[in-house]
Amino acid sequence: MDRTQWNLEEKRLKQVYKMICRELSRREVEVNAYRNILTSTGRSIWEEVDHTWEYLDTDAAADIKQAIDILKQENQKYEIARRQLYKLERLKRSCYFGRIDFTEKGYPDTEEIYIGIMSFFDEQGNILVYDWRAPVSSIFYDFELGPAFYKCPEGIIEGKVSLKRQYRIKEDSLEFMLDTGIKIDDELLQEILSRNTDEKMRSIVNTIQKEQNRIIRDETHQLLMVQGVAGSGKTSIALHRIAYLLYKYRDTNLTSRNILIFSPNTVFNDYISNVLPELGEENMQQTTFEEYMEKLAGKDIAFETGSSHMEYILTAHGRKEYQPRLKGIAYKSTMDFYHLLNDYADYLEHGIPFDDIVFRDQVIVSRQIMRDMFFNDYASMPLVKRLEKLKIRLYYLIRPAWHKRLRELEEQLKENPEHKEKAKAYSRLFVYREFKPVREKIEAMLSFDLYKAFCDLFENTGLFAQVAKDRLPDDYQAVCKSTAARLRLKMLGYEDISAYVYLKGKLEGFPHVSQIRHVVVDEAQDYTPVQFAILRQLFPKIRMTLLGDFNQTVNPLKETFGYEQAAKIMSLDNYAILKLTKGYRSTADIVNFTRCILKGDNNIESIQRPGEKPQLIVADDENHLLQRLVDDIRQLVNDGMESIGIICKTAAASKQVYSSIRGKIKATLLTQDDVNFSRGIMVLPVYLAKGLEFDAAIVYGADKATYSLDQDRKLFYTACTRALHRLHLLCAGEVTPLIEDIPAEYYEVKKG
Repeated sequence: MDRTQWNLEEKRLKQVYKMICRELSRREVEVNAYRNILTSTGRSIWEEVDHTWEYLDTDAAADIKQAIDILKQENQKYEIARRQLYKLERLKRSCYFGRIDFTEKGYPDTEEIYIGIMSFFDEQGNILVYDWRAPVSSIFYDFELGPAFYKCPEGIIEGKVSLKRQYRIKEDSLEFMLDTGIKIDDELLQEILSRNTDEKMRSIVNTIQKEQNRIIRDETHQLLMVQGVAGSGKTSIALHRIAYLLYKYRDTNLTSRNILIFSPNTVFNDYISNVLPELGEENMQQTTFEEYMEKLAGKDIAFETGSSHMEYILTAHGRKEYQPRLKGIAYKSTMDFYHLLNDYADYLEHGIPFDDIVFRDQVIVSRQIMRDMFFNDYASMPLVKRLEKLKIRLYYLIRPAWHKRLRELEEQLKENPEHKEKAKAYSRLFVYREFKPVREKIEAMLSFDLYKAFCDLFENTGLFAQVAKDRLPDDYQAVCKSTAARLRLKMLGYEDISAYVYLKGKLEGFPHVSQIRHVVVDEAQDYTPVQFAILRQLFPKIRMTLLGDFNQTVNPLKETFGYEQAAKIMSLDNYAILKLTKGYRSTADIVNFTRCILKGDNNIESIQRPGEKPQLIVADDENHLLQRLVDDIRQLVNDGMESIGIICKTAAASKQVYSSIRGKIKATLLTQDDVNFSRGIMVLPVYLAKGLEFDAAIVYGADKATYSLDQDRKLFYTACTRALHRLHLLCAGEVTPLIEDIPAEYYEVKKG
């Protein structure tokens, strides 16, 4: 780099840094002032407002309301100032990371555009740093030197890029500067990717690639579905997409409270919790699909957790008594089962036993009138609400007959001198008794027990076969028997809770979630058609982003399912499927090895970051294997690996390994109940490792006994792709056949 250019950039950096520090100091004073005002306002309210008042004392209530409103206003001012201060603190750490020189078509002047995590103006209102989400900043990610354009509210702005420069800046120190004419330069990307992983996911704002930027800034599609290979940055892209949307639609009052992300587990929520704050935004609402099911199912319904479900699937192979349920789990992940539930809801709707309402041999409400109301007047309501509405209507329609009979009895009783004075009371009692069969008939005809209806589907195999038609699973009677046995105990399997919640929503109605305006679903490849249908019903009109990699489906029983099918279930025409084929997590040697696990054609590219070949460590027996594990961990730590994931197939295996090494190595056991992710040495099952990454990944149990079946292939691939720099596979006995076709030059074998 020309020294003159370096000096100029260094001089500008120090000037911008001084201005940021000056603004930061001003904001600190402002925040402290607002904090003091907030405190004094609260104290004044406490001291001056009457805290006790008598019932219906409206003046005192008005005083309290006014005081609370004042406190809310002051708190809002404080929060806005505090968030601005936090953004400036982030900007101070690194003022900007990129620059483009852009000459707009038709104008002679070239503008120097510096790009950082947020916009920063000088006192005259000149932009010193552009927010990376600003329309013009897209040029930095999307174009080489030469013709370029960007979209803004005024339309498309065309021009020419004459310079593209990248920086690594720490406060007022310029540590690295590079001119590049093609893309976010591999030299900078390599340097960033070669570092050790942080305790939590970090932003990638300074290394966003063109294909990633396209996803981040997509505003066209209501449903955006991303198929990305392992390590392609799917989750990070989704979080940057959220930050972009919050920036883009800030004038429409879109806030982080309006965005919901479904994470694969609670630990992952913690793992990604730093990204949005790093970008100057508050974290969105985070949940898991399991947590949502718990809310929707109701308090009386108990069900198996997702982790326990996976544990069952992965440990039940070859056990004859478990085969009916395993077949049921496989079937309930199919489109056939989704269609069956829809057909069953339709069957229940058309199976209401409407019958004439008769009183004293007279039809007072005909079955046809009831059918017309049910199928026409109330057709927009779900079944249970329709029945309730119809019940209320029937009680109204029988009132004329009730009153007529009441008058008849009154007249009759008045003719009897003994009952004349009490004729009205007696007649009411008699009519109530006479109409009891009518009331009982209405209640019996229009009552509906949802749980019983769900149980009936599986307890009555003839009914199941009738509804399923030509979509019956193999050995469906055993599948139904297995399911019905659990339902009678009121302990639903994880595969059944989604079916129950979906049927409940179809028949009772799904709750209206008005606050949420955008939903992100991570690890979407593990969702079944029924689960996608629940999302469709919960969030029918809002924008949604799905992220997944169908090569990392951890449930080996789940039917192959693509985004095209998901789009059909979502019933949205305005959708797009975007693919990310390049992985940035692992070294080229690890990617070469892992993509061979999948077999067949897989379009998986890697950034050419060099590293060590994966190692296959084969021990004589289990005891020797545990010692090799301890020795291997110590060596990896000595080599500078700060986070090491010991990835087992199941939670049971993880617990056993952890118990064996805990006295020799300081490690942490990650379980389904954990909510925090911490750096260091971690032992965990592969299904909890989804989305996580480690400096070194040790796949424990890479033997034939553990990973023997072809259906284990994607699970094994998921385990191996957690590694950034080192991948070691440990086994005792015969090596897993899943790597037998991998060329020998792609890995090293160490025995003994």
